[in-house]
Formats: sequence, structure tokens, C-alpha cells
Amino acid sequence: MKRRGFSMLEILLALAILGGSLAVLSQIVGTGADSASSARDLALARLICQSKLAETLLSGIQPVTVPPTPVISPDSTSTTAFFYALDVVPASLDGMLAIRISVEAQDPDGGPPIATYALTRWIVDPALGLAEAEAEAQALKDLEAEAL
Repeated sequence: MKRRGFSMLEILLALAILGGSLAVLSQIVGTGADSASSARDLALARLICQSKLAETLLSGIQPVTVPPTPVISPDSTSTTAFFYALDVVPASLDGMLAIRISVEAQDPDGGPPIATYALTRWIVDPALGLAEAEAEAQALKDLEAEAL
């Protein structure tokens, strides 16, 4: 006797394999979406960190500490809250300042930060040699005044 079609057992087995495959694929898609969101938040944290470092370098630099402060995200569609902290301290080498800026992407559910990024830049202390430069400028003014 020739058999036509599939038996009920074969169909149930095929459906079980299909269901298991779909469950695994949905888990992979969820993991991919979470990873993409984390990558976006880390990229935004890097942009904010570099921007705040540039702002700090352009402004007058003096030893200061800024506690975590909210900052607006450059991505208008992002709902993640970002906070930055600034720490300008004397570096381990004389005459140098260490500028450290860190940015955290906060978890809206109150968990640990989603992304954290920090930059540290060493620069020559702008106050270094300031007194000597002022003394030289005053000496030049005094010499010009005597010459007149």
C-alpha cells in the first residue's frame, strides 16, 4: 500500500521544531535590540564627553570639581538621561593639570548605569609661570617708562 501525505506525528514534530526555532529567533532579536540601544547610548556618552572636554579646554581652567550634572542628549529622540562630572586636579607631574570628564547614561528603571565613558587629558597648568610673566611685563613697562 502506497502512502500519500504526512502522518500526524510528522506534522506535530515539524510544528514543534518550527516553534522552537521561532522562540530562539525572538530571543536573538531581543538581545540584538538591547545591544543596539546600549551601543547608541555609549556613542552619545562619548559625544557628550568630548563636547564637555572641548568646552572645558576653551574656558579658563582651574582646579575644580563639578558633581554629576544633567546634560541634554544630542539625540532628540533619546529618552536616556545623561549626567556628566568634571574633575580638574593637579597631576602627578609638577606643573600639570589632569582634566577628567565622565558621562553616565542612567537606566530609567533605576538600575546601574547603561553606559559610562570617561576622558582624561593632561595639560600644562595655565597658572604655571604666571607670576614670572607678569614680573617680566612690568619690568618691560618700567624700562619703557624710564626711556621716555
